[in-house]
Amino acid sequence: MWVTSFGRVRRKMFEVFFYTHHLYTLYIVFYILHVGVAYFCMILPGIFLFFIDRYLRFLQSRDRVRLLSARVLPGGNFEMNFAKSPGLQYNPTSILFINVPTISKLQWHPFTISSNSNMDRDKLSIVIRTEGSWSQKLYKQLSSIDHLEVSAEGPYGPSSFSFLRHEALIMNSADLAMLDLLLPISGPHADQISQMQLQIEAYVTQEKEQPTEDAQNSIQTIWYKPNPLDSPISATLGPNSWLWLGAIISSSFVLFLLVLGLVTRYYIYPVNHNTGDFYHYSYRCLWDMFLVCACVCLVSSVGFVWSKRRNALMDNSYKQVQNVEMATPAASPASWSYVAAADHRELESLPNQSLAQAIKVHFGARPDLKSKCDMSHNEVTILLVQFSGAP
Repeated sequence: MWVTSFGRVRRKMFEVFFYTHHLYTLYIVFYILHVGVAYFCMILPGIFLFFIDRYLRFLQSRDRVRLLSARVLPGGNFEMNFAKSPGLQYNPTSILFINVPTISKLQWHPFTISSNSNMDRDKLSIVIRTEGSWSQKLYKQLSSIDHLEVSAEGPYGPSSFSFLRHEALIMNSADLAMLDLLLPISGPHADQISQMQLQIEAYVTQEKEQPTEDAQNSIQTIWYKPNPLDSPISATLGPNSWLWLGAIISSSFVLFLLVLGLVTRYYIYPVNHNTGDFYHYSYRCLWDMFLVCACVCLVSSVGFVWSKRRNALMDNSYKQVQNVEMATPAASPASWSYVAAADHRELESLPNQSLAQAIKVHFGARPDLKSKCDMSHNEVTILLVQFSGAP
């Protein structure tokens, strides 16, 4: 486990690093059997908190989330849009783990969330680049099926967002198509953003000529059929997650102490004093580990089910509205998809039309920052300096 944590091993053989670290379960079991109950109590708080967190993540990952749509970009990039509970809040650059059982039931891949919970109350989006075998298989499935089973875990994110931790962003000219994802497909904020005098200027400094139109255009938006078994992404313990988590931690620990006392008094104590035999310390360790797991699973399951029912009642009206919207997609129900190419912009909404007109791409040039600073108070200018190779 220690050797695979080195940077070179972790980056080049991530799956070896990932699966090797699952040996922590065997390590903890043999550690407790070796040192006994006294030393187990010293590390019990850390193990208790970790097991509660891991079991709650497991419960959340068993649900199927509702995939609303996908926007496929040229160059192998695509965006996946999921339904989420309006009460789910997360910070920018939060991480969402995705599992697609049709590709692999064991592989979970983390992706950065590209949407904003303050603007998109009922939608969560991630952008994926097809760089590995898993993402390539997902890219092929998106346009060939009308429903995709997806499980999600998270989101997990930093307490604050600091863009300075990213030293550089290197893109290729094909990645400029991601600018089409700046605006959502629909929603109240899309109309508000379309009223802004937004101007985006992208500078490709190391490419002299513009690529072919086929490589730039053709963004495909695919809508998927709803499934009654799918549910929006929601917080594991609902809006008041910290309150519920504190209740689960305290209740499960109190229950563990109570059950441990009963087992010690009515089972272990009679063996030591009535029969004269010494109750082996390894068996006591097994009892402690079993009671910890049983109490955590019982209390966490009750809290998770109770919170899930509360979320279902709160999101009941949202689900009804969402089902009505998905029942009348933008295209025919036979295909449940439409293509929004450059010459078919009428299929896109008005905000996307204004965004396409606001984007200007300059090849083989650098921005004049002094002239760009002179703009009116109601204009918003975004400069994207893009390098396709070494600076």
